[in-house]
Amino acid sequence: MAREKFPMSSGLTRGAGRDQRRDRRARRTRKVLQDAIIELLRSESLSKITVSQIAARADVSRQAFYLHFSSKEDLLLSHLDDIFAGIRAALVPSPAHPQRIGLRNLLVAAFVEWQRHAGSLRLVMRLENRDQLIERIRIHISELMSMFARYGREDVGTPPLLGYIIDYRSGGMFLLLKSWLNDGCRVPAEEMADLVYEMSLAYVQRPLGLVEQIR
Repeated sequence: MAREKFPMSSGLTRGAGRDQRRDRRARRTRKVLQDAIIELLRSESLSKITVSQIAARADVSRQAFYLHFSSKEDLLLSHLDDIFAGIRAALVPSPAHPQRIGLRNLLVAAFVEWQRHAGSLRLVMRLENRDQLIERIRIHISELMSMFARYGREDVGTPPLLGYIIDYRSGGMFLLLKSWLNDGCRVPAEEMADLVYEMSLAYVQRPLGLVEQIR
């Protein structure tokens, strides 16, 4: 009996395998670079750390560094990006968790994730360019609120008010998060979530006429 041949399927499989291996290598390189800069920041300020030092600590080349990141600031902020990505993942419904998430539950998930990464996140929050850090936080809060508008149980407002709310929350969250981290996260994550949730009701939802809807 002649052997059946599936050249197209085999080619697709090989191509997918190469892509997966490439993705795994990229993730590993990204992770070792993130770990390297966090370790260096424990004893030195970012302004005194060089890309060469980071690459050497991570045991990768400078070329590999610039293949993944444009600068050491970009590398440091990528750690913040990954933390927020974990929080966003909690918003997306899945077969195991098909229900919409409430705002308080989202805040609990966020503070638990921030506390889990408190040591490294505290170092990220020391970035000298405060405006750059706040802007990155603003981007993530904007993405979270956009996702919450799709998947959340409560309304978070509509443009143009939503843009002002995001601006307000970004600056406030930066200061609150930095203070909480510097205090060693003495207040439990769930209590911090309750605090921010109550402030959200008082200063965000009331002018939007939403308080009566969720009481």
